[in-house]
Amino acid sequence: MVLVISILALDNTPMSLHRQSKLPWLFFTSALLLLASLIYFHYRQQVFEVLAAGTQWVLVTCGFEPESEVERGNNLQSDQLRKLYYAARMFNSTPPREILAEDARAEEKYPGVGFGLVHTFNTKPVSLVIGGWLFSIPCTYFSDARDCQASGDSLARLKVNADDLEPISEATIDAFLAVSSPSVVRITIAGLDGRPLMWWQDASVTEGYRSYMPDGFTGKAGGLICTEAGQVSSMMAHCVLHFMHGSDIFVEIKFAKENRNNWAVYRQKAEALVAIFQVKR
Repeated sequence: MVLVISILALDNTPMSLHRQSKLPWLFFTSALLLLASLIYFHYRQQVFEVLAAGTQWVLVTCGFEPESEVERGNNLQSDQLRKLYYAARMFNSTPPREILAEDARAEEKYPGVGFGLVHTFNTKPVSLVIGGWLFSIPCTYFSDARDCQASGDSLARLKVNADDLEPISEATIDAFLAVSSPSVVRITIAGLDGRPLMWWQDASVTEGYRSYMPDGFTGKAGGLICTEAGQVSSMMAHCVLHFMHGSDIFVEIKFAKENRNNWAVYRQKAEALVAIFQVKR
């Protein structure tokens, strides 16, 4: 009994009480750090997107001109800006251990733009479930090759040649690396995800665009829209075509406004391409 009382008395020393008073703060700090870590890893991509949004302002402040305002080609500032842009995109990604011979050649010719990581000639199939349907799409078609490693995506953003809707090749690298090029078409395959059929007819979606109704166009207003004439924008003047692929999937095609009369060809070829990618059950 005397020993127990002595131990209790020892535990109530000022130092022991001081340690006990620190415990709640230690638990609170640990829980806060754990919560912050979980939030960061969950929203990491969004964080980097927000940071990337200010990249152009920083570059302009540092003396780089936006690519849309300078002559393209061998312009030194344009080349520097492109390299910095891709460096920012690669900031939170791990380079592959081995890359294809084609990717290695392209990386040697265009250093710093991420061949083997952001761009690739790798044709390995990537499985995605879009609108409840299984798709198998070669990695080289993706706008950002890092999407090949992403899991749980419910859409596919593709980048193809305007002539034949083929992916990047060693002969078309310059066009695919350009911020905007009439030689490149962007295709997005996505599920409705709760949106109504023909959701793109909403006036708020088409703000800043004008509906284009060429001869033979069977879609309703909003199905084919183009940027307004004289619109001040750093983006290339372009058109956007939407159409449904079945009842669960829609397709968006974005292409240069100067090619707007090719809308029917783009739709026909894109529809055939999507059908090839869709795994038949």
